[in-house]
Amino acid sequence: MRAYCRDEITVVHITGEVDATNIDRFFEYAHRFASDAPGLILNLSEVDFLCARGLFVLRAVDSLCRAERRAWAIVTSPAVKRLLQVGDPKATLPTASSEREALTTIDADRRTDLAAS
Repeated sequence: MRAYCRDEITVVHITGEVDATNIDRFFEYAHRFASDAPGLILNLSEVDFLCARGLFVLRAVDSLCRAERRAWAIVTSPAVKRLLQVGDPKATLPTASSEREALTTIDADRRTDLAAS
């Protein structure tokens, strides 16, 4: 797990497997950066496995970002897409196929929010 800034957006990049042994660390890491960032990307494009509790983490981040009017997105991998197809069938969580697509979407959302203010 690592975090970095890209175009003023915090990117949290996770690789490998997210399972019972590290889901709490994933939650704490994602939650901490969701609380501090003007925009957030959870880049899960290199995640090979995401346990069912991962959906809880994604929903918690979504709730926090919505409450604070913070744009965010999940960059998915095939494993993450499969979990979301089952756990988020109405596609309510914001997803993107690449980090660049996520940045573009978040930037557009932020500009819309600024114009509405």
